[in-house]
Formats: sequence, structure tokens, C-alpha cells
Amino acid sequence: MKSSNDDSVKLDIRQRTSPSVVSSVRSIDPQAQEEDKKLLKKIDWRIVPWIFCLYFLSVEDRSNVGYAMTMNQAEKHTLADTAGLSGKENNIGLGLFYVAYILFEVPSNLMMAHVNPAHWIARIMITWSIVTCCMAAISTAWHFYLLRFLLGAFEAGFWPGITYYNTLWYRPEEISARLGVVYLAGPASGAFGGLISAGIQLIDTKGGLYGWQWLFLISGLISVVFGVITIYYLPSTPENSTRFLSQDERTRVKQRLEASTQERIVLDTDERNMKRDLKQVLSEFKDFKIWLFCVLYFTPVMAATSLGYFIPKIVQQIGTYTSIQVSLMSIPPFVFGGIMVYIVTRLSDYYNSRGVFIMGASCVAFIGFCILSFAEPIGARYFGLMVLAGGTYPTVPLSMAWTANSKEDPVSVASATGIVSSVANFGALICTFALYSGWPSDAPRYIGSNMINGGAMLVAALCALVLRIHLSRLNKIIERDGIVGDRTYRYIL
Repeated sequence: MKSSNDDSVKLDIRQRTSPSVVSSVRSIDPQAQEEDKKLLKKIDWRIVPWIFCLYFLSVEDRSNVGYAMTMNQAEKHTLADTAGLSGKENNIGLGLFYVAYILFEVPSNLMMAHVNPAHWIARIMITWSIVTCCMAAISTAWHFYLLRFLLGAFEAGFWPGITYYNTLWYRPEEISARLGVVYLAGPASGAFGGLISAGIQLIDTKGGLYGWQWLFLISGLISVVFGVITIYYLPSTPENSTRFLSQDERTRVKQRLEASTQERIVLDTDERNMKRDLKQVLSEFKDFKIWLFCVLYFTPVMAATSLGYFIPKIVQQIGTYTSIQVSLMSIPPFVFGGIMVYIVTRLSDYYNSRGVFIMGASCVAFIGFCILSFAEPIGARYFGLMVLAGGTYPTVPLSMAWTANSKEDPVSVASATGIVSSVANFGALICTFALYSGWPSDAPRYIGSNMINGGAMLVAALCALVLRIHLSRLNKIIERDGIVGDRTYRYIL
């Protein structure tokens, strides 16, 4: 039986390290509050816009294959026509990206806890950019297969790595809005991708290259440049960012994080080794929450991937349009989706809530899929496409932020986000192999594909509800006993 002295010592530790106690000291000091705002703004302007650009380029390099398959279709100069790729071979190539992504996701993310995270992000970007450039040389199916697999292997860990990187700089209740701004790059990339592909189609056959070859070369070279600059521009961790932050600023960043995470960074970065961390990765699989987060993230990833790859195909089947018109009409759904990402993630942080917003957005996405599938007028179906984009896109950063918020130390965050992202990419694998162009008999309305995605979004809403109930129960235990597992502060609901 534990002694009363032990209990009193533990209680004293909880009181001294409680986030509410630490943060309340600064909350009553107006000068400290103003300093924190200035510091946060400085960090935001250095990190968020740059990560936005990197993620923009990653989505562009990953999904421009969708435009390559429709560019200059009237001249039969698409990637499929010039390389002799069948619909099945196209889907295999798309799917191989996610096979590699799944295999290398967790190891890549775990490495970020052991090396300079900014340099690891730069490594990821430079290697995938080189592969993107090489895709301009595709002439047979096996070229396509190999390069898509390598693209997935080198890009693995980028999105969960960004999530992990944000936890090194921001408090839990600040992460969703930052990830939301970064994730805006996804729909923004889709929107600009339509403009870019429309413009590049005008230089088809110039310099002896097809339009799709120019697309891969230009986007790949731009990404290489940004990857190299990232090595010098992106700060690593607060304690090591001597060129970016003063000693006082580094101390205040540390204090801000300690106030909400109870010194998890200081206590866990010492004496780390890969063997012990691998054991911790395996222990994450025993956490009930992780499996719920896997299912929660799996479903919007499947829907968002369908939009990223197949919006040009969906638009093409709605009416009779030229390839340039298809590219331009693919832009508005991405723009609206991006606007909703910004609004919903900021509201999520403002109200310090995740589950309610995920449930709402998921239900909106389901309604959009229903309109797209069953409405008859072309305008109504296009409106449904806008609605489902607005509901689908916000759920992705919200789900990843919620996953990161549920863990206490850097290795746990890296492991959990890596596992959840890796499992979720099976959803992307399913949609590339089995939905839309992978399901020929489902054309031209794609009702089956749409409703599978719509049903998946309802599953996401259900998972969010179960998680909210489960975490609420854990919070009651924390309020009663002061601790549950290794956690001594409340979960975000």
C-alpha cells in the first residue's frame, strides 16, 4: 500500500507542474501576454508560410499525374496516350505510391525525433522532387510503376512530420489552426494545378516535350529549389534556433510549452535511443485511442484523395468540356474547400474542440456526395461537388491535430501520427485501385464511388463521437485522480 507521504509528494508535483497553475501566472501579467503574442507572431511568420509552400509543392508533385492524364486530350498527347498506359496500369501506378508511403511512413516520422527535423523535412523534399523531374521520362508502364513507388518512399512522413514539427513549437490548443493554414495548400495546389495545367497545355510539343512532361519538369525543379533553401531557412527546434530567436525568446518558447505539456520536451529528449523508441512505437498499437484515430483519419483521407486525383475526371463526366475547360472548372471546388479549412480549423482552436467540428464537416461532406450522385441538373451536381469539398477537406487537419493532441511526449507524437497516417493511406490505396477510374462500370455518374466515400465520412463522424465520449471519461479521471496513464492534463475534446 502506498504511504500518505508518497501521495502528498505526487499531489505536490501535480500542483507545481499543472498547466493551469503555470499558465495562470503569465495570464495575469499583461506585459507577459503581449510578449507572448509578439513571440507567437514571429514564430508564425517564419514557420507557417514556409511549411505552407512546401506542402503546396508536395501535393502538386503528387497529384499532377491526374492532370497529366487529361492534358491535351484532343491531340492524344496525354500521359496515358503517349506512354501507352491503360486505365488499370494508371491505377496500379497511383496505388504503388501509397504502398511505399505506408511502408516508410512510421520509420521516417520516427527519425524526426532523432535528427534535426528541419533538415529531415528538407531531405524528404529534395529526394521526392528529383523523382518528380524523372517522371518526365516515362515511356512505359514499368517506368510509371517504379517512379510512383519511389515518389511514395521519398515523400513518406512529410505530412505527419509537419504535424510533429508543429508540436515542437506550439501548444496543443494552437496546433489545429496552424495545420489548417498549412493544409490549405492542398486545395490551393489543386486550384493552381488546374491553372498551371491549363497554361502548360499551350506549350505542348514545344522543345520536343509534351505538355505533361513540361508539367513534371517545372514542378519538380521548383520543389528542388525550395528543398535546398529549407536547409538554411527553416528553424530546427526552439532550443537550437540561435539565429532565429534570442536567448530570452527561446526561454519563453520553452515556458509556453511547459505550461501546457509539463516539460515533456525537456524530459523526453534526453538519453533517447532508437531501440527504446521502437518499443514505444509497438506500445502505441495497444492504445485503443490510436485505432479510433486510424479509422477517423482513414475515411477523410480516402475522400480527399479521391478529390485530389479524380476531380478532373468527375468534372469531365458531368458535361461535355474541353481539356482546358476541365482544368479551369476543377478550380472552384478546391478554392471553396480551402476557405472552409481556414474557417473550421480556426473555430476549432478558438473553442478548443475537435470532435464536434469533425462530426459537422463529415455530415456536410456526406450531403455533398449525395447531391453529386443523385441530382440531375449539371449545375446541381457541380454544387454538390463544391459542398463535399467544403466538408471533406477540414476533417483532415482536424483529425491529425487531434491525434497529436492526444499524446504527451515527442516520440509518442511522432509514433502516433506516423501510425495513423500510415494506416489511413490504405484509404488512398483503396480509392486509387477500386474507385472512379478503377471502377469502369461505375462511370459516368460514379454513384457507387461517391456513396462509398460519403458513407466513409459518416463513419468518420461516428468515430469522432466515440472518441469524444472516451476522452471525456478520461478527463473525468484526470480531474478526480490527477493522472491517467502518463497524462496529468486534460484531453482536447
